[in-house]
Amino acid sequence: MEWADKIHKNADIETVKKSQPNFVKISWEKPLVIEDERLYEIEITNNHDVLRMSNFLVFIDNKYQGRESIK
Repeated sequence: MEWADKIHKNADIETVKKSQPNFVKISWEKPLVIEDERLYEIEITNNHDVLRMSNFLVFIDNKYQGRESIK
């Protein structure tokens, strides 16, 4: 998920959407909301993660904060 790590912190949500590669699907319509954070789940085509981690793009006030993985 190098593409997510290359996104500049505080990028707006539209910029992040435009940078999204074809091999991922992001649940833009159903974010997980935790206090002031919005987490958008990343689904990766042909993901072979043996740990079955859930990966998210994290936004605060519609500004990109980074990527987070949760088991």
